Parts: sequence; structure tokens; C-alpha cells
Amino acid sequence: MTHSGPYRTGRGGRAARRAVIKPTRQLEPEQAAAAYEITKHISVTAGPGSGKTTVLVERYLHILRESNLSIDKIVAITFTNRAANEMRERLRARLNEILLTASGGERQRWLGYKRTLDGAVITTIHGFCARLLREFPVEAGIDPQFLLLDEHRAAMLLESVVEEALSHFISSGHVEISRLTLGVGRAKLAAALAQLYRDVSGQGLAMTDLAMKTANSHSIEEDHARALVDLSRAMNEFLLFRRTTPAALSNQNEVISAWSSLRSLFHGIPEPDGLADYCRAVEGFRKLRPQNKGDLKPHITALDELLWEKNLAGRVPQICLDLFARQYALELVMLLTYIDERLHEEKQKLAALDFDDLEVGALELLARPEVVTRAAERYRFFLVDEFQDTNGLQRQLLERLALQKSRHESANLFIVGDRKQSIYGFRGADVDVFREMTETLTASGGEERPLLLNFRSQPPLIDFYNYLFRRLFQPREEVTEPEREELGYVGHEPSEAKRELRDSGPLVEVMITTEESEPRAVATGSLPGSQTGSLEQTRSLPLAVLTAQTSRELDAQQLAQRIIALTEDVQYSDVALLFRAMTNVQTYESAFRRANIPYQTVLGRGFYEREEITDLIQLLRFLDNKTDELALA
Repeated sequence: MTHSGPYRTGRGGRAARRAVIKPTRQLEPEQAAAAYEITKHISVTAGPGSGKTTVLVERYLHILRESNLSIDKIVAITFTNRAANEMRERLRARLNEILLTASGGERQRWLGYKRTLDGAVITTIHGFCARLLREFPVEAGIDPQFLLLDEHRAAMLLESVVEEALSHFISSGHVEISRLTLGVGRAKLAAALAQLYRDVSGQGLAMTDLAMKTANSHSIEEDHARALVDLSRAMNEFLLFRRTTPAALSNQNEVISAWSSLRSLFHGIPEPDGLADYCRAVEGFRKLRPQNKGDLKPHITALDELLWEKNLAGRVPQICLDLFARQYALELVMLLTYIDERLHEEKQKLAALDFDDLEVGALELLARPEVVTRAAERYRFFLVDEFQDTNGLQRQLLERLALQKSRHESANLFIVGDRKQSIYGFRGADVDVFREMTETLTASGGEERPLLLNFRSQPPLIDFYNYLFRRLFQPREEVTEPEREELGYVGHEPSEAKRELRDSGPLVEVMITTEESEPRAVATGSLPGSQTGSLEQTRSLPLAVLTAQTSRELDAQQLAQRIIALTEDVQYSDVALLFRAMTNVQTYESAFRRANIPYQTVLGRGFYEREEITDLIQLLRFLDNKTDELALA
């Protein structure tokens, strides 16, 4: 996509006559290519430490320099409010530097940008959605002074409505919901319903549409009918095959005897009270499967897929269970619809919206051509950070804002992301959205620009990461390229270190626990509170015998000793431990306490398992209920 007019930067144009303000530092060529190309859509892949914030800031300034637009024509979207504030302050600092060298009319122009910076649209995606809705309240059908519910308040309101809805359905005689409550427990069911509601609404799905699709879907019944026909044909062929050995004849008679009753079970839907009997009947019939296939092999193979293979996961038993579950699915959809209606009523009373409402409302708003036209007049450039953590709704929103052909004026979209850094799938983020948007931008004449330089880490660290991840990200040869794309495979792109080397010693250590491992501190008895004999006895066992917990304990003790050795040159506060999950962090906390290593756990599950915390919880339980003798036990 090519812009004309004020975007032209050819020789002799306005941009060529204007004095070029140099950035704080000379950008690397790959950074300059991403920052200074404002006539095309750009998708930037940027890993940690690649200077992406610098690129965002310099692109923002370059737009102001070359386009001569007012500052409110640019939309910069970040993932958090903190990142938005950081970008605003970085821009303010750069504007101050520019003002030091600017003069005359040029200085007045940059001074105007600085004065209006606080009103610049630098915000989160939800902040921008709220802005859009407040700009077009009549078209959106909302109160422009709506209250925005943060995640905590929205969760509290949803939990309250879910509890009310459960009580209403149970008291109204909804048998399936009552059975689910008894089966999994009310608290777990309520939590699951709240999460299910968030998942559905976060994708922009209307509960009424979901209910209609679920009620009108007959695919399971059709699959059930086809599967029964296939099963009857395969079973008849199996039973009609001539047997010659006594064992085969005996097995045939047993199958014939059991098949009649099982076939009648398959033609109906399992009853809730008879579900256990159904499962026992299926499992009992599976035991009749001939082990010595011989000439029966083709017939047994056909029945394996339909009936005998993988416990209850055979095709026919699974479809019957799906039919059984469908009744509960219909009830759950009805319950979700009721929750949605009640939640909407409560929000209307408060004149409030939550984050999902903002996204859905903004998307519906931009379905109106007149709104798109007016938005196009207001916003010309879009810069979006952390694009790997966006979802499908947010992608549609940006497409309507920046890429819709009905815009009277062209817009420019600049996205930055890294598929390997996508960590918010639990919030609905879809890493494929970044890849799909990149393909959309390049198909419309845009460019893909990787930032492979690393300004944060020292060269030996970068060399190690490249060596390690080149092997970890090596795809299997048997997996085809289309299959890799479908699985979301991301290849390794090596980084190049730009930071100067400051340390001459090795910067990477690998500690491996084996049965021969004999930590020096334990061997000399210098680890306070350690049980040396017990540890040495355990280490004499082969690793295959060690439990996962014992292995973690050995790792934790070895790590504690290494940290003690490190403190000859560094402070304890210079050491950080990163875990894939915090599930077993208390094992390491225990090892550190025994070694007298001070530590602070950030958001660890072990917090509530500490002795002082459990004592406090028990005290609070007793104060709440003076008859709770277990609390003082």
C-alpha cells in the first residue's frame, strides 16, 4: 500500500527540506528498516532485548516528522498500562532531546507535540475500545459515563450471578444440574461455569446463538445411527466366519450370548442411574476379544475401532456417552444463557461494562460503515505491541480500523510480536493470530521485519541460547511443513549479541543431579541442618528408583550449596530462581531454610503451606467458630 501527499519522502519534497532529527542512538539497519518505513504495513518479530520499544518510539516520532499530522491521529496500543506509561515517558524524553536542537518554526511544532503528549492515544486495547465507545455512545447504545469493571470486580459480579443461577436451576427442578452439583460439588461446578462463561463470551459468541446451535445440532444422532450400522455389519461378519478350533468356537458362543444384550444398550442412551452398569457391560464384552487373531484378524481389526479398542473410547461406546452428555450440555447452555441474561441486567443497573463487553461492543460498533468512516478521519496510524498476546476479536477490531477497504483514507498498521513469547493462552490469547495477521499484511503489500540483534545479554549467553534452542526447536523430519503450521510450530532464529563483553569467566553453568553426585558442602558437613547420612544413602540408589520428589529434594540441596558458594562474590539479592511452574516451590524453600539462605517467594503456591501461615489460618478459623476444636489441634 502506497501513500501520497504528505507521506512522500522523495528528493525535493517537504520531508527532504526538513532538518532530520537524529534519534538518541544510531539505529541498526534492521531497526531503521522497521521504524522509518511508514508507507507500508509492517509486521515486526522481536525477541527479548531486541530494542523493540526503541523502534516503536522512533517510528512514532518519524510519523510526526514526516506526516505533519496532529499527535491524536496516532494510536499506540500496548499490553499493559505500565507499558503505555513507559512509552509515553520515553517519547517525552525524546521530545526534550529534539527540542534542544530544534529552532524557529520547527521548534514550535515539536513543542506543540510535547504539550499535547498527555492526550495522545497511548493505551491498552481495552483502553482504546473504551475510548471508541465513549466517542460513539449513541451508535453503541451505551451510557458514555459507563463504569469500567476491572478484572476483580467483574469476577466478583460473575461469581455472584453464577451462584444465584445455580440456586434457581436446582430449585426449579433441573435434574441434570442437580446431578452435576452432587457429582462434582457446588464450588467446583460454580468455578467451572464461571470459567466456561468467560471462555465463550471472550470469543464474542452470543449465548443465544450457542443455545440454538446446540439444540439444533443432530450430528451426534447421525453419527450414532451410522456407527450402529457399521457395528452390526462388522459383528455379523465376525460371527459368521467359520471357526475350526475348540477355543475359537467357545469364544464365538460367548460373544453371541453377550452381544444381544449389549446391542440393545447401544441402541439407547445410557440412563444416569445405569451408567455404571453400562460401563461394566462394555468392559465385560471387551474381555471377549480374541487374543489369537489368526484368520480372524481383518474382522477383529474392524471391531477394534468400533468397539474393542481403548476401553470406553471405542467409536460406538464413545458416541453413546456423547449422547448421554448431550443432555447435560443442553442444560449447561441453558444455564449459561440465564447467567448471561442476569449478568447483563446487573451491569445495566450499574451502568457498567467489563473488558469482554468493551471488545464485543467496539467490534459491533465498527460494523457500522458510518462509524468506520468517522474513525478513519480520526486515526491514521496504528502501532500495536505484544501482538502475540491478542485474540481473534482484537484482530478483527484492528482489521476494521486499519485494513477495511471502506475507509475513505488509507491507514497504516504496525504490529510487533514474538510467537515464542505468547504466554496468555489462559486469557484467550491466540498465538496464531500474529501469524495470520502477518500473512494478511504481507499479502496487501506490507513487509515482515525481524529484529535479531540483542542489546541486553552478553555474547557468551547469546551463543549458549543459540546453541541450546537450535536443538530444542529442531523439527522432526516425519512432520510435514503444513502439519507444523497447524501445530503452531515456530522455528529458531538465532540472535546476534550487540552488548559488549564485560565478564571474562564462564557465564553459563549446567548442574546435573546423578546417582554419583556428591555435593561438596554436604560431604564436609558444612550445610546447616542437612541430614548428610540420609542424603548419601539416597544418592547410592540409581536415578530410576528415585521418586520425583526425592529428585527435586536433591536438586534443591545441591542448588542451595551452589548459592552459598556464589555469595563469596555476590549478594543473595543478586540471585533469582525461575521455575516452569510453582507447584513444588516449597521443596526449594525448605532447602533454603535449612541452609539459612534468605529468600522471598513471589506468587508461590508454597506460601499458604508455610507453618506460620497455616498457624494463622487455624487461628482465624477458631476465632470464626469457637467450637472448631480441630483448629487448635
